[in-house]
Amino acid sequence: MKRLLLLLFLGYVLGANAQRSLDDFLHQAVLTSPMIKTSKQSKLLNEQEQLRLKALYTHARWELTGDLLFVPILSTDNGKTRFKADAQSAGDYYGYDLGQSSSHLNAGIQVIQPLTGQYAYRNSQKILSIQDALSDDNIQLTTHELQRQVTEQYLLCLLDQQNVALCHTIDSLLLRQESTVRALSRQGLVSPTDIHLLEIERKNNADQRLTALQDYENHYADLNVLCGTHDTLPLAPVTLTLTAPTNQPSAFLHQYQLKKQEAEAQYQSCLDAYRPQLSFYADAGSQTGTYLDFYKRWGVSAGLHLSWTLQDGQQLKRRRREMEISRETLDYQQHFVDQQRQTRLRQLLQLMKTQDERIRQTDDQTVAYVARASVGFLPAGLTAQVIFTIGSTSGQHQVLPKEAVQSDVNLSSFWVMVAANDTTATRVPVTIGNQNRDEVEILSPHFSPSTRIIVQGAYGLDDQARIRLSEGR
Repeated sequence: MKRLLLLLFLGYVLGANAQRSLDDFLHQAVLTSPMIKTSKQSKLLNEQEQLRLKALYTHARWELTGDLLFVPILSTDNGKTRFKADAQSAGDYYGYDLGQSSSHLNAGIQVIQPLTGQYAYRNSQKILSIQDALSDDNIQLTTHELQRQVTEQYLLCLLDQQNVALCHTIDSLLLRQESTVRALSRQGLVSPTDIHLLEIERKNNADQRLTALQDYENHYADLNVLCGTHDTLPLAPVTLTLTAPTNQPSAFLHQYQLKKQEAEAQYQSCLDAYRPQLSFYADAGSQTGTYLDFYKRWGVSAGLHLSWTLQDGQQLKRRRREMEISRETLDYQQHFVDQQRQTRLRQLLQLMKTQDERIRQTDDQTVAYVARASVGFLPAGLTAQVIFTIGSTSGQHQVLPKEAVQSDVNLSSFWVMVAANDTTATRVPVTIGNQNRDEVEILSPHFSPSTRIIVQGAYGLDDQARIRLSEGR
C-alpha cells in the first residue's frame, strides 16, 4: 500500500512538472502532416510504377488466347431440310456464305517479347526520378513551412503565458498596495478615493488576465490543430537563435528546374514512339475451321513484328512546340518568383536592422542614471532608489578631490589621470566608495604618496595624452 501511494505521489509530481517543448510539437507536426505523407506516398507509388514499366518494356508477356465461332445453317441437300452446325459439307443451304464466314476454333498460348523497349524504359526512369526529386523538394518546403507556423504559434502561446503571469504579479502588487493604502486611510493620511481607484485598477487587471487566458486557449488550440495533437500541458520556454543563410540553392526555385527537365523528358518519351518498334512473338495451340478434327490441328508459329511511324500529321512538331512553351512559362515564373524572393529578403533585412536600432535606442533609454536634486524637496509620485551607506568595512581609504575622478555618462566606470612623466598622462581605472560634495573615497587601487594624480584639467584627457605640468606642481 505504501509503495502504491509513493508511486501515485511521484506520478503527480512528475505530471505537475511536465512540460511540452517546441521540439515536441515540431516533431509531431512533421509526423502528422498530410502533405508530407502524400509526398512520401507519391515516392512509393513511383517505385512501383518503375517496376511496372520495366516489366512492360523489357519483359516477355505470356497470353492465353482462344476464339470459337459457330456459323449454323439450314441445309436442303437431297430434298431434305435439316439443321447443321456449319456449312463445311453442305451444298444447298440457307445461311452465311462459306467463303465469307465459317466456323472455326483457335486456342493456344502466345508470347510477345519487346526487343527495342529499353529506350522507352530509360526515359520513363528519368521522368520518375524527376518526380521523386519534386517530392523531396515538396517535403523540404512543407517541413520548413510547418516549422515556421508551429514556431510562431508556439511563441504566441508563450507570450500569452507571460501575460497571464504578469497580470498575476501585478494583482499581487496591487493587493499589497491596497492593504497599505487602507491602513493609511484609517489613519487619515490618504483619501478613500485612492482605495476605490486601486479597486478599479485591480478589476481592469483581472479583465486583462482573463483576456490573456482566452488568447492562450485559442492559440494553444490552433497549435494542436497544426500538429495533430490534443495537449494541454504547459509550454517550456525556448531560446531561438538566428543562423546565417547557407549557399544552398532554394528548394522552391529548384522545382522550376525539375519541371523543365520533366517537360523535356516527356518530349523524349513521346519521341521514342517514333523509333522503329521491333517485337518477337510466338504462339502454340490449335487452329481449325472444323470441330471434328481439331485434335489434328495442333502446331506452333513464331515471327517478328516491326512498326515505324513515318508520318503523323505533324503531331510530333506540335508536341515539341508545347514543350518549348512550357519551358518559356517556367522560365518566366522562376524569374518572377526569384525577384519576389530577393525583394522579400531585402525587406526582412531592413526590418531586422530597424528592429536592432529600436532595441539599441530602448537600451539607451533604460540605462540607469544617477540624478541629484538641486531643490530641497521632491515632487509627489516620483519613483526613486535610495541607497544608505552604513559604513566602511576595511578601515581607512584614500580620498581624492571630486574633480580628480572622471566617469562615463552612465556613471558605471571611473578613472583618474596619472602623470606617468612630465609629458604623458595615463588613465588608471578606480573603484569608488563613499563620497560627499567635495571628496570621493577610492577603494582600489592603492596609490603611493609619490603618485602624481592630475586634479585640474584631467577632464577630457585621453589615455597616453601629452601634457605639460605647471611649474611648482
